[in-house]
Amino acid sequence: MVHIDKPRQYESGPRLLPVSHGRGAPVTSGVTQFEGVTRVPRAAHRRDVHTIFRRGVKQLKWDSRLNDGRDARATLDACGAGSQGGFSIIEFIVAMTVMLIVIGGIFALVRDSMKVALTTYEMTDAQQNLRTAQEFINRDLMNSGDGLESISNIRTPQAFVTNYITLNPVTDPSTPGIINLGIFTTDNNVPANTAITGAVPVTTIRTGTDRQTILEQDQEFLFNNRNSISLAAAAVNPASSTITIPAGDPMTIFTQGEVYFLTSSAGAAFCTITSINIAARQLSFVAGDLYGLNQPGAVGNIWAISGGSTLATSLQRMRIIQYYVTSTGLLMRRVFGVPGSGFRESMIAEHVLDVQFNYSIITTDSVGNVTPSATTALTTSAQQLGVRQVEVRVTVETPHVIQNGSRQQLTMTTSTSVRNMQFRQAL
Repeated sequence: MVHIDKPRQYESGPRLLPVSHGRGAPVTSGVTQFEGVTRVPRAAHRRDVHTIFRRGVKQLKWDSRLNDGRDARATLDACGAGSQGGFSIIEFIVAMTVMLIVIGGIFALVRDSMKVALTTYEMTDAQQNLRTAQEFINRDLMNSGDGLESISNIRTPQAFVTNYITLNPVTDPSTPGIINLGIFTTDNNVPANTAITGAVPVTTIRTGTDRQTILEQDQEFLFNNRNSISLAAAAVNPASSTITIPAGDPMTIFTQGEVYFLTSSAGAAFCTITSINIAARQLSFVAGDLYGLNQPGAVGNIWAISGGSTLATSLQRMRIIQYYVTSTGLLMRRVFGVPGSGFRESMIAEHVLDVQFNYSIITTDSVGNVTPSATTALTTSAQQLGVRQVEVRVTVETPHVIQNGSRQQLTMTTSTSVRNMQFRQAL
C-alpha cells in the first residue's frame, strides 16, 4: 500500500520577516515556521511592532516570540537618508533674528574699538607736533643773544629787515635806511597774504599768527678751535669791500653766498660773501648780493664797523633764526648764517593753527625806576633790550576729523627765561 503524504502547509526552518528601512514603506509580515508547531498568526506580529517618533529620530522595535521561548529583537535607527525632520519657518526666523542681534553687537564693539584706536592715534600725532614745536622754539630762546653780550648796535639794511624779518621794524630817525636789529624781533599778528620772501614754492604766512626772529652765535662753527677770526684794522678794506684772512686760518671753510657777522667796538653788521680769492686770501663783499646786506663805500656798514680801517674787528658766523607758520599749517624754521648757503629752512611741525609770543620785559622810566610789564609786540629798542621772559603758545589740530565732524585742537603754553639778556643788561 502506497502512503501518499498530505501536502505540507508550512516550510521547514525559521524565516524572519523582511523589514524595509525607508520611511513610509510597509512592513511585510512573513511566516516563521518550525515543523510540527502551530503557526503564529500574522496579527500577533503586527501588534508586536511599535513605532516611536521623536524630533528627527524614529526607532522601530520589532519583537517576535519564538516557539522555544527566545526573543528576537531588532532596533533600527531611522534617521537616514529618507528622514524629513528639520526646523519650521518660525524657528528659522527666530534663529536668524538672534544671530543678527549677536553679530550686530560684535560689529558695534569692533567699530567702537577702531574709533578709539583712531582717536588715540590722531591725538598722539597732535601732541607730538606740540612737543616738537615747543622744544625747538624754547631751545633757541634759551640760546638767544649768545655771543652778543657786549654788542648793542647791529646795523642792518632796512630793505633786508622788511623783506625777510618783519613788516614793522623798529626804526631810528638818526640812521635812515639802517635798522638796529634786536636780539628779538617780532612780527605780531601777520596780516593775510603776506608772502615769505625766498620760499620755494611760493607761500604765505598764516593769517593772524606771529613771526619771531632770534639772534644767536653759531657755536658749531670753529676757526682753529675758535668761534671767530681776529682781524687787524688793515685787514678790512671798505673801499674795495674786501677782508683779508690771516695766514693760518683755512680758506676752505668759506663758501660764496654765506652770510657772516663782522664785529668791532663800534657795533656789528651782516655781510654776504660774493667771491673768494684763495691766492690772495681775500673775501669780497661787494654790493648786489642776493639779500641786500652788503653796503660798500664810505657810507656802508663795513666802513662804519671797521671805522674806515681804523678798528680791529672779528669775523664770525651769527645765526638769524626765524619761526613762522605757513598758510597750510606748517611751522617753519629758517636760519641765516649757515655753512654752504645763505639760509636754510626746515619744517618743524604740521597741522599748526597758531603761534603766539608774549614778552615779560623790564624797562626804566624817565626818572630811572625799573618797570616790569608784559607785551605782545616789541615796538621799541628799549623793549627789545628789556626782554626777560618769553611765553610761547602753540595751537595744533588733529590731522583728520575725529569727533562731531571736526578736528580736535590742542594748545600748549610754555614760558622760558632768557638768560643771555640778563647778562647783556648787566654789562
